[in-house]
Amino acid sequence: MSEQSKANEKKKGYFQLGKHWPFVIVGMLVFHASLMVGTIMMVAARHDLYVDKDYYAKLVDWDHQREMMEAADKLGWDIELAAIETESSSAYQMQITMIDLDGQPMDGALIELEWFHPAHANERSFLVFAEQGEGQYRASVEAVNPGFWRAELAIRYQGTQAMVSREIEIQ
Repeated sequence: MSEQSKANEKKKGYFQLGKHWPFVIVGMLVFHASLMVGTIMMVAARHDLYVDKDYYAKLVDWDHQREMMEAADKLGWDIELAAIETESSSAYQMQITMIDLDGQPMDGALIELEWFHPAHANERSFLVFAEQGEGQYRASVEAVNPGFWRAELAIRYQGTQAMVSREIEIQ
């Protein structure tokens, strides 16, 4: 090899691709596509994602939903929600106490509960509270995971509909 050829080799350096550059580009595209397909498969395999089935209906009816969320406050209702532990490690008694603006217990309400942990939003419980008298209502719920749970209440009382959301910490 001549001195001129050796000098040209040193100038070209270590990263000389020559005629192999199309394979590098194709390899990068294949790597990128594999990464994207892998990400899509990983997300699709998760079963803890929640998609609200009535999302569009709620969107269309948003003004009415907002009115119902503000109804209890406007009427001066005092709604207390508490989780009472039972002998079972995962069962709780949910107790609601409802008092009106005049301080009188609110008997005769229909209260429905949607209960879920935000980390497992697809695992929702739906139940109806039983009236105990003196503005008290009870229902049994399961809470396997510790942390904050979301309780969404739908209340019907003397022709008025209200929605109330609360967070409850389960130890």
